[in-house]
Amino acid sequence: MGEGQLKALIAAAVEAALAAAVPIRRYFGAADFGLQTKGDGSPVTKADREAESVIRATLEAAPAGRFDILGEEEGLSGAGTTWRWTVDPIDGTRSFVRGIPLCGTMIGLEDTGTGRALLGVIHLPMLGVTYAGAQGLGTSRNGKPVRLPEAVALEEAIIGTGDVAQFAEAGRLEDYRRLTALHGFVRGYTDCFGHGLAIEGALGAMLDPALNPWDLVPTRALVEAAGGVAVVRPSRAPGKFDALLGNRALVARLDGELGFSAR
Repeated sequence: MGEGQLKALIAAAVEAALAAAVPIRRYFGAADFGLQTKGDGSPVTKADREAESVIRATLEAAPAGRFDILGEEEGLSGAGTTWRWTVDPIDGTRSFVRGIPLCGTMIGLEDTGTGRALLGVIHLPMLGVTYAGAQGLGTSRNGKPVRLPEAVALEEAIIGTGDVAQFAEAGRLEDYRRLTALHGFVRGYTDCFGHGLAIEGALGAMLDPALNPWDLVPTRALVEAAGGVAVVRPSRAPGKFDALLGNRALVARLDGELGFSAR
């Protein structure tokens, strides 16, 4: 993939995320957003479904290339292309339905042949924050370059985690206990809001288990493009992944201390 095509695809993903923000903001705080419960017990709203439809239409019309789309609400569509979009229209629906603005849209592009995360976009519509980036092009926050530092001391860092319920789903509660025993500043900045904090370096690292592809691909691309690293293992939760991501030196230390990649 050439640099020009990659830039055009990032622009298309940003356009799609901004378009999805229209129904998301319209329903945020509304009296009726059509809350339902999916088969896996997670919530879904009219905003999730309308946002994903808008994203799909925008990506399918992008002149830079048409690829399969794997979305949280509508599943997989396409003709079996190697490159595949991943879409989470609202990452953090539980926050969304409670009026908590720390939720957003995640769009990624992955090479299913190699497993590489090629590009990522995260847009937090209620906060007005957009992360965008790709391999070889770097990562930006609202258009300003983001670069993770070479090293961060564990003693000076804040480590983020997903929800304790995710660790339970992944059968990895021992990871959470070991992390909190190792370090006193472990905080639960979950969903794409927490991922964004790790991408820009506010969090030294983040440990997030039981992620779906649409949760992982955009963040992995953005962290790696910012000079960080994502260590990923198959989750004990079927079809999902556990990720330890952020500053390279800090992730390496936590990986060693927790035995993350060895288990």
